[in-house]
Amino acid sequence: MEILLYLFELTLSITCFASWTDGANPCPAPWIHFHTSCYVFATGYPEDWTEAGSFCNRMGAKLAEIETAEENNFLRLHAIDNYQQTGGSFWIGGTDVLIDGQWIWITTQKRMSYTDWNPGEPNGALRESCLMLHNGKSNFHWNDQPCDSKLFFICEKELPNDGDPSTIIG
Repeated sequence: MEILLYLFELTLSITCFASWTDGANPCPAPWIHFHTSCYVFATGYPEDWTEAGSFCNRMGAKLAEIETAEENNFLRLHAIDNYQQTGGSFWIGGTDVLIDGQWIWITTQKRMSYTDWNPGEPNGALRESCLMLHNGKSNFHWNDQPCDSKLFFICEKELPNDGDPSTIIG
């Protein structure tokens, strides 16, 4: 019962910034649309990297995996516009936990072809094996962070090929 209450409270507290004014967003609230994916910035309850990934998975999603500069800029600008003042950073789906220094996306286990590391990062500090968009002076550029840190997180769910928005979430 306690877990169900926690999940209900966490689901209710996800921040909604989706724009529905033009009817062009095929993603249900509170998800936002970019190209072939829907994203949600989960700010209600910070989690460690593993729990954040599990939460995304329970919604049929994954921690966001940024594959292009365009996708990165979309997520960074959304974070800057909506979360710069909150002081929160966001987990995304990269890690070097399998081989130190070899950064991969966890769901595909493929090496990253695009990166946006903050200058001096990844710094290879002890136990910094998970990837975050870092708030503060770095303006949501990438940073390696200990996986047990409690942060907000971004989930990503790809749009279905059939184009039916009702099959996206839930």
